[in-house]
Amino acid sequence: MSKPHQSDALDLASRIAKRDLSVREATEAAIATIEKQNSVLNAVVAERFDKARAEADEMDRGRPEQAGPLWGVPFLLKDVNLYSAVLPTRFASRFFATAQPKGDSTMVHRWREGGLVVLGTTNTPEFAGDFTTEPLAYGPCRNPWNAGVTVGGSSGGAAAAVASGMVPMAHGTDLGGSIRIPAACCGVFGFKPSVGLNPLGPWWDEIAGGLDSDHVLTRSVRDSAAALDLTAGPDLGTRIGRQAPASGYLAVLDGTIGPLRIGLTTKDPYGRPAGAAQVAAAEKAALLLEAMGHVVVPYDFPVEAQSGPWFDSLWIVEVLHLVEERARALGRQPERDELEPMTWAFIEQARQLSALDLLEARLKMTAVAQAIGRSMKEVDLVLTPALSEDPAPLGSLTYAACGSDLQKWIERGYGFAPFATPANLAGQPSAVLPVSLTLSGLPVAVQITGRPGDDALVLGVSKALEDAIGWAGLPV
Repeated sequence: MSKPHQSDALDLASRIAKRDLSVREATEAAIATIEKQNSVLNAVVAERFDKARAEADEMDRGRPEQAGPLWGVPFLLKDVNLYSAVLPTRFASRFFATAQPKGDSTMVHRWREGGLVVLGTTNTPEFAGDFTTEPLAYGPCRNPWNAGVTVGGSSGGAAAAVASGMVPMAHGTDLGGSIRIPAACCGVFGFKPSVGLNPLGPWWDEIAGGLDSDHVLTRSVRDSAAALDLTAGPDLGTRIGRQAPASGYLAVLDGTIGPLRIGLTTKDPYGRPAGAAQVAAAEKAALLLEAMGHVVVPYDFPVEAQSGPWFDSLWIVEVLHLVEERARALGRQPERDELEPMTWAFIEQARQLSALDLLEARLKMTAVAQAIGRSMKEVDLVLTPALSEDPAPLGSLTYAACGSDLQKWIERGYGFAPFATPANLAGQPSAVLPVSLTLSGLPVAVQITGRPGDDALVLGVSKALEDAIGWAGLPV
């Protein structure tokens, strides 16, 4: 029998439901793994272990008749976007160091109602704004496969926690690849749902003009589907909510998927080829898909899929809003050392934006989404590498490493992970799953992207690939 920290979430919850394992035992196993590994990995930045133990004991005393399939599973929240009644959200910022819990966001409420046991929060770059997880507030998060390379950003702490076996699933956010980039770096499954499928309320209706989707990083595709069944569906009062299928996502995973036309490209939206290991992984996945009966055809990103300075306008203005909201609450502006240099640079840039600038950015995003939609007219899915290169050394992707030059930082980051952003611009479901290891032992992953609303199809094909590859639940 596998140990609790080697199980995926559904296996763990099944053992709890059968009374082979108590919620307290699963919680203690997760806490023990965090305490053993976190001094090196620095994935968890705040904890509530004693309160989680008490909640686990209460859950063991009385399981509801309608308990869901993830009841009793240990879980971690990311330190941005969503709020919780049990832990503060501090955006990895020293300016938010004394922030207090705000109440549960809708997704957090649904996770907790579904029986997930929140143990703490995970490391992330300040305001989730970097391609690597190395905030000054918490220090760098390290990769379980190699402590000298990045976990990616911005859900790096979540990816490291899942990959190392601390928890089987953890919250992530994805505004420009922030679930999928860390999933690729750490060898776990990362899924960005269609925009509007998971609710962001009540404090947000959309984040960054609809670029962002929150979900989870997991050890298996089926766990991601089960988590989506807990959270998918519109919040009260939302204008952009998307309905989940009546059957749910987990139930359709093993259904028959008819022959699909899948577009393959190993060149990014700028026409640049990915690295050799990344190309090999995509070609391996393509061969496996062809063996399943699908047709793989060449695909090219439309030229419009190249993001520009207008893309950053859509999210940096929200960082400015968060900082100003915090300043009002504290009755003072931040000191220079309370925000990172890159955040200051983006805030100064955001202050220069006009209402017309923001409207034009929204219109540009709409035009890009339409162009991507047209490019997929003849294909059902698009298969690409997840990254353009192997996980980079720690320190090499930071603003400081780029000479504190925003343009150089942008070019370096999008050179590292250029395949992710188009799905955010078009609101598409997009999954990253590991395929192989490099000669040096680092994960290599591919990305599968569908049309908006085709979340079940992306998950189903991901599950079929996962089965063919045999990776799910592979311990580090």
